[in-house]
Amino acid sequence: MRRILYSVVALLFALLGLALHARNHTSATLDFYVGAIELPLSLLLVIALVLGVALGALAMLPGRWRLARRIYRLERERRTLTSTPPPAKRSTEPVDGP
Repeated sequence: MRRILYSVVALLFALLGLALHARNHTSATLDFYVGAIELPLSLLLVIALVLGVALGALAMLPGRWRLARRIYRLERERRTLTSTPPPAKRSTEPVDGP
């Protein structure tokens, strides 16, 4: 079921990209200080989108790594707490002796 959903979403994005290209096929000049390149506007938009997604994912990595380390430590602590038997209870009854 999940695979079908991913396929449908991928197909929708492909159709959206095709529609974007059909509507924005004019050329746009990307001017750098040392040179300029001329690309279709739709390609520039896709490049900007992919670059934004990549930078967003890169910005999230440190927080994700920190949370993953914390989860690892807590799981290790939980395993040690559940593997050690609880301390023996001390009896409160009086001891019979001489």
